[in-house]
Amino acid sequence: MNDPIDETDLAILRRLQADGRATHAAIGKAVGLTGPSVYARIKRMEREGIIRGYTALIDPAVLDQGLVAIVRVEVRASADEQQPFESVIGADPQVVECHDVDGEDSYILKVRTASPRTLRRLLADLRAIPGVTRTVSSIALETVKDVTATAVLGPVAEARDSGRTADVAEDR
Repeated sequence: MNDPIDETDLAILRRLQADGRATHAAIGKAVGLTGPSVYARIKRMEREGIIRGYTALIDPAVLDQGLVAIVRVEVRASADEQQPFESVIGADPQVVECHDVDGEDSYILKVRTASPRTLRRLLADLRAIPGVTRTVSSIALETVKDVTATAVLGPVAEARDSGRTADVAEDR
């Protein structure tokens, strides 16, 4: 059973979010604990799944992933037709978020890619997945707030294509 999170745990989590490389001693000084006490709390939160991991946030533009698009996808309702879609999406590093939603759409994706051309290829690939009946995309002109913006490291050779086409992807 998980121990409840108290104000000190929240303070530690805030410090880790602000600087994941902060030492236990520095965090302890900021929250009024010793380094070993902070270490013990962090280990407990890792064991309990409160802290799921650590990462480096990389500027997406540096790796030519500056185009952000939100793609709404409609998939026929049966589970047999959702599984192939979810497998393809799970393997594509250009898709940085995928949400199974209720309402008019089946899924909402957040995509990071290099250009309208690479987005167009991704949309064609999505439409070719069995069960996909419609996509609607919106391209971000500017990101006003994104607390998790990071580049995707992985085999994205095609996403790094710098060719340009139309500014807006065509949807079905």
